[in-house]
Amino acid sequence: MRKEKKRMFFATIAIALGIGVLMPSYTSAAVGQTKAHVQMEQIIKGTVFESWGNEIIVKGDDGKRYHIGLHSFADEQIKTMNLLVGAIVQIEGKELESFSEFYDFDYFVKNLPNGVTEDEISELELLYNQAMALEKAESWEEAGEFWMRINQITKPYYLANWEPEPFDVYISMFEYAFTDDDLVQMEKLYNEWISLSKSGAEEESGEKMTQFFEIVNKYYVEPTFEDYIKDLNITISEVDFPVIKQLYEDARMVNQDGDDQLSMEKWEAFDLAMRPYYRAAYPIPTFEEQMTYYDFEVSNDDLSKLQEIYKGILTSDQNGDYELVDLQWESFYAILDPYFLMNQSIPFRASKVIINGETFNR
Repeated sequence: MRKEKKRMFFATIAIALGIGVLMPSYTSAAVGQTKAHVQMEQIIKGTVFESWGNEIIVKGDDGKRYHIGLHSFADEQIKTMNLLVGAIVQIEGKELESFSEFYDFDYFVKNLPNGVTEDEISELELLYNQAMALEKAESWEEAGEFWMRINQITKPYYLANWEPEPFDVYISMFEYAFTDDDLVQMEKLYNEWISLSKSGAEEESGEKMTQFFEIVNKYYVEPTFEDYIKDLNITISEVDFPVIKQLYEDARMVNQDGDDQLSMEKWEAFDLAMRPYYRAAYPIPTFEEQMTYYDFEVSNDDLSKLQEIYKGILTSDQNGDYELVDLQWESFYAILDPYFLMNQSIPFRASKVIINGETFNR
């Protein structure tokens, strides 16, 4: 199922929520209540088709598909709902223009850390609405300025609530046999990173993590060609083995030299030589298996066309005509595209959920 591409909103909200690549998660809690918005509620009834956390797909009794956002409900409520696939539900709420609207200011406030004041929440709401309006107009640079102002307000609270992992827990994610001397140095750098991060010294804390990973990277060893094919459970003929191994070694060498363009060309040559072996180890599914990947039915006429194209894909792939394979896949999906379009899910924010006779209000 194709889903609407999510815009830069998710990256910017991650900044505003204080989420970092290396920084462990924060302890968060909602602070205060936002103003209620008067709106006409819509009602849909149907069956849960997909379910993951705070979002579900419902096949409505009206024949439409709805992508339901439960983001305004408490985590405990969502857990109690137990929205399993196949469950019959009634949802009240509002149809949205885009999926990004799931993440409104109510959701933003719900994820704020402890300590944010009511006055700051009021200021954040103004900044948030301005940022969202600018993003809707695709004025990304101007929107970014508002996200930075939001971050200036929220970051001290995230840092105050941050509970970093102990060094022994953090270091356990690496499967290397570090020396005792390196472990001592890494623990020192890790603790300095925490201290500097909490003080707001971003540049200095970043330098500590750079030094930390310089030590880690010394232990990484690229797999040999023999290890690579062993992990893939692939057997290569005696004739092809030395040729493909040389392609692999050439690609690795260029990687180390830092020539990205040449590296890409070398890896493409390697992948092309390996493709018959990949296919032998991991065969293309049958047409019937392929069609089970799509959760909609196609007409008999289109089904016949798809099957004929798919036979061509199998033949071309077997003959090693990979350029033709790519063109045939384009033809295959050109037939399916209207079905994907017809079966797009409608974004819908839930305010009330009724399941198994129990009612949940946000």
